[in-house]
Amino acid sequence: MPADLFATEHEALYIRQRKEWTEILIDWETKNQYVVMDGQQNEIATIAEKAGGVADFLKRSFFRSHRPFEIGVFAPDGRVQCTLSRPFFFFFSDLEVRTGEGAVVGHVKRRFGLLYRKYDLLDETEQCFAQIKGPIWRIWTFPVRDTRGTGEARIAKRWSGGLREIFSDADTFMVDFMQSNWSEAERRVLLAAAISIDFDFFENNSASGGLID
Repeated sequence: MPADLFATEHEALYIRQRKEWTEILIDWETKNQYVVMDGQQNEIATIAEKAGGVADFLKRSFFRSHRPFEIGVFAPDGRVQCTLSRPFFFFFSDLEVRTGEGAVVGHVKRRFGLLYRKYDLLDETEQCFAQIKGPIWRIWTFPVRDTRGTGEARIAKRWSGGLREIFSDADTFMVDFMQSNWSEAERRVLLAAAISIDFDFFENNSASGGLID
């Protein structure tokens, strides 16, 4: 059996966006779904954006990557491992991370930057435990630095070479913990950071490089 999603023995997690063939063929945007794999390619979690009615469809159509959303992270047995939620924003996103029981464990907050794509990763007390500073000339890589100077990680967009990805904007992200001593709560926030990065820079933004559509 694969280890739990946020267990410290995982050296890296791989997050693969699932795209439906109907969406690929007719460019009809549906709710976002991801599968999470460990280093042995075991599927250890599913990530899904909460589906809504007509109102949510309109939000997706008009606000696109700036829309409000709620996302659940589910174990293979269906247990909710954590939830991610974000309100509508104009410029700087703020993603809240909760456990499956509803306790806040942190935030992923985008910051202003001219030459870098910046995020602060906050704990449950809203203290910054790590920062992301990705140079705009290395668009696929987002280095993570522990503000305490005790560790680092890396979030990277990777191409799997799959047929769906050739014909779509489906994304694969790697969250590399780089053998640093991140706690389980911090690992939740790091996983959430990869999702926030996907929404901010790669969803519906392939032609604009992450700028407002």
